[in-house]
Amino acid sequence: MIEAFGSDGDGGFNAVSYYEYLASVPFDLPTQPDNQIAVVVASGSIMDGEQPRGTIGGDTIASLLKQAREDDSVKSVVLRVDSPGGSAFASEVIRNEVQALKDAGKPVVVSMSSVAASGGYWISMSANEIMAQPTTITGSIGIFSVITTFEKGLNNIGVNTDGVGTSPFSGVGVTRGINEGASSAIQMGIEHGYKRFISLVSDNRNMSQTEVDNVAQGRVWTGQDALDHGLVDRIGDFDDAIARAAELANLESYDVYWVEEPLSPTQQFVQDLMKQVKVSLGLDISAWVPQSLLPVATELQQHASLMESFNDPKGHYVLCLTCNVQ
Repeated sequence: MIEAFGSDGDGGFNAVSYYEYLASVPFDLPTQPDNQIAVVVASGSIMDGEQPRGTIGGDTIASLLKQAREDDSVKSVVLRVDSPGGSAFASEVIRNEVQALKDAGKPVVVSMSSVAASGGYWISMSANEIMAQPTTITGSIGIFSVITTFEKGLNNIGVNTDGVGTSPFSGVGVTRGINEGASSAIQMGIEHGYKRFISLVSDNRNMSQTEVDNVAQGRVWTGQDALDHGLVDRIGDFDDAIARAAELANLESYDVYWVEEPLSPTQQFVQDLMKQVKVSLGLDISAWVPQSLLPVATELQQHASLMESFNDPKGHYVLCLTCNVQ
């Protein structure tokens, strides 16, 4: 076989797996069944606005949930969550659409993947049921603010600013930092956001705010611990969530419908090109990065992704900074 097809460099012959080949072949279902369970995947950091695949855009995921709500063939929805959180505003946009699905009579089951913490829990808590895996990292009910200023960096290169003001907020900006009055105002906003968070958990999980506060304050729990504390309803995987969604919608036969944001023409072209290169030539573009540079490249990508995710319009974030699974 190696003589006929060439070596893969690892003692075998060049080959393409069935799933890799199938992914490169366009396939469309000819008909749309009447009873469907819609699956919406929320994976990545939660950011405000429209965002590409690989991150969770508040408007993007809300639009997919709305699409499922307005589709008469969709009887229930599974929201697959794999996120450490992010923008508080975007998380609320998504949660509101989950609530709208419930109000429309379509059951919503959240299936937690490896991480569904902070903002990941915020977008989950209004579902009819929350299902986690025993090792899921969840909880982290808390909120913080990020305000970027550059006064120290500017001072290091000899650039200084000064001025005269007549109000507590005079002179506040990226070049002069945050004074005591502005800091107090920001802290009040954070405290209000935290109370909003625990009150929503209290209302949706049938717990008192004191009970929620005892398991909140940024504490992180495994899926089993979260079940014991009342933050989730069941332990189960994705297939269990599908089965539960069918049960809540009283469906005996159904099809699973993956609701996805369509790729732009450019994104589709690049994706198809990469698939064809891998299938036709046996090349994996990601394998071109030298092994010695992979740790550095991965770390740089993580830092860049974290900074890019800070786009909340109010600077308020429900994000578990220690929940990234390596």
